[in-house]
Amino acid sequence: MLGYAHLAEGLCALGVLLFLVTFSYRAGKNKASIVSSRQQAQAANVMTQKSQAMAQAEADKPATEDALLTRLKDGNA
Repeated sequence: MLGYAHLAEGLCALGVLLFLVTFSYRAGKNKASIVSSRQQAQAANVMTQKSQAMAQAEADKPATEDALLTRLKDGNA
């Protein structure tokens, strides 16, 4: 009877160990996913800022050649 108790304790310990390994593996996997998502969001923000800057530069460009020459003479082109 004592042998069955030790066997049950061993199986319980093995179950707890298996649970801890599985839990830590999933936690690490989730953390990697979060880090990857943050990096992708940061890259998307950089691309958005560049696109906005390009659109603003396009909107602010001189409409005519005379306007361009005037801006160049003024030094703010």
